[in-house]
Amino acid sequence: MSVTRYAAGAAAWYGDSKRAIEAWTGASQELLHVHAGLLIFVMAALVLRKKFRSPVPLALVAAFAVLNELLDWINGPSPDPFEPYWDVANTVFWPLVLFVLARRWR
Repeated sequence: MSVTRYAAGAAAWYGDSKRAIEAWTGASQELLHVHAGLLIFVMAALVLRKKFRSPVPLALVAAFAVLNELLDWINGPSPDPFEPYWDVANTVFWPLVLFVLARRWR
């Protein structure tokens, strides 16, 4: 199996999984981006034993947000050209707020 076909198959499975979660929870994709960002941020801090003021959990949130948009793009570009930017912003916003607040009160 070629790498391209494997990536396309994995992206399709990932897209189907996201739609299933959206249908199961009844939450919009925007809200799921917010929850995913917070979940990744908190889990990264716990698993890696980093404080919220460490840039590592925030960097992981940003990396996952970009990877998510890359997989979405492999499944087919969005009709709205700004949708990927809004998705990344929704994913990163609250982890960024927690990061800034944690840095503020050292």
